[in-house]
Amino acid sequence: MKEAIRRKRKQLGCLPRSKYDIIVRCLNGSFDVPVKKRTPEENNCLAMIRKRKDFELGDRGSLLCGGKQVLVKEDLPRFVEKMFMENKGCGARVIYNKLKVNYTGFSEQAILEILYNSKYYHEKYPRFTNKPKPKTITEEEPGKRWQIDIINMKNQSVSYKGSTYSYILQVVDVYSRYVMPKPLKTKSSREVAKALEDVLMVNLAPDIIQCDNGLEFKGPSMKLLLNKYNIKMINSRPYHPQSQGKCERSNSVIKAKILFATKSKRGFNWVEGLQDLAYAINTSFKRVLGGLTPFEAYYGRSHVFTKERHSSREIKKTIRRANKKAYRSLLKNATSPSKYKVGETVLIRYPFRKSRVPTKRYVIEGKVEKVKRNGVYIVSFQVPNLDS
Repeated sequence: MKEAIRRKRKQLGCLPRSKYDIIVRCLNGSFDVPVKKRTPEENNCLAMIRKRKDFELGDRGSLLCGGKQVLVKEDLPRFVEKMFMENKGCGARVIYNKLKVNYTGFSEQAILEILYNSKYYHEKYPRFTNKPKPKTITEEEPGKRWQIDIINMKNQSVSYKGSTYSYILQVVDVYSRYVMPKPLKTKSSREVAKALEDVLMVNLAPDIIQCDNGLEFKGPSMKLLLNKYNIKMINSRPYHPQSQGKCERSNSVIKAKILFATKSKRGFNWVEGLQDLAYAINTSFKRVLGGLTPFEAYYGRSHVFTKERHSSREIKKTIRRANKKAYRSLLKNATSPSKYKVGETVLIRYPFRKSRVPTKRYVIEGKVEKVKRNGVYIVSFQVPNLDS
């Protein structure tokens, strides 16, 4: 004889006050609405009573389900806040487990939503996830703007011609995503400047070079090189790798290719094979370039030997269309920032930005004074006493 499979009873959801009252009236016998005049909500409550069969009335006329008191949806915030204060601040799961001992008719997600709207919860567990709409750095022509970065390869250091190499200088053309990597022994300012000059000797010097705030890009050797070629240096925001998005993406691609080559070819030396890897990247079709390769976008012709050249106007049109499509997709997947009104109280971090030296950061209240465009607000606040 087959054993009957016992199904787990579905948890009772949040009941609004109207449904709660209908179920109580049905249980105490005061519900006398004719069948034809019953609303969908009343029919739903009657069906719920027939299916669950564990509703009953308590001593004081309160609704019980499975021996536990049913909480009304409108009363749940009061219970959650009371439990939060009694436990000196706690998370949604702790409150849920404490409440379900004596009560039912709520979920952990419902408690979490209530806490998200609680001032006390945000003061104890502040989450600064609001971000403006992402902006992409683009260029209209190849060779106008480069992004440079240092890839740390210390864990995969190799010897080549009697020297040990532990770093890669990554150079990326913003317009075409064309990569021009160079191996480095160290990341001193002098060696980085020398490697960058080798790239400049082969390719035309750009108008702008964008990099992070690393000290290797700020030495006297780098300044002399920039003055020699009349290049403007732009530093990206500290602790904000998105400013170097194209370069960061290229870094991950080239590291993945080095890892693949190391595993598939025994004794692979990435210094010796670096230009082959760069060629593989530059001759791969990219969706963000509208199906073109970085080589085609940079040089205006295919990497395959041919006399046929692409029209620069057509290349620009294709890349511009692909960039717009990619940006629309980026905005679609990005989380929209919260909106605030003038006079509303908000929580902010102070100091606003991180620094190289670890310092204490405060969570303070501010008042919205003015609403600007693109999710930017003017907020007034009182500077905390940093000495205490």
